Amino acid sequence: MIQVTEETRNGWRIVAVSGRADHETADALEAALRSAVEANSKVAADFSGLTYISSIGLRSVVQAARAAQTRGCEFAICGLSGVVRKVFEVSGLDQVLKIHGELPC
Repeated sequence: MIQVTEETRNGWRIVAVSGRADHETADALEAALRSAVEANSKVAADFSGLTYISSIGLRSVVQAARAAQTRGCEFAICGLSGVVRKVFEVSGLDQVLKIHGELPC
């Protein structure tokens, strides 16, 4: 199960995600991130509440990042826990995506 909440802070749309990003929740994650990207110029995905991410969950994040790049939207990933950070590192996505320890706003 995944829970997504959104708020705007200092010009950034914060999409806070908690739970597990896996085959059951990846579509909801991608939809939430893409919706935020389509409506805002700066989006931060706050993953501090994310406890697990699978390869399909990573795909959702990559798709949202591509949509952001196409739109010229600034897209940042923030607050990765140790386990989730390790998945981003092993996949090499930590070298491709903009990842912050804290929210950029």
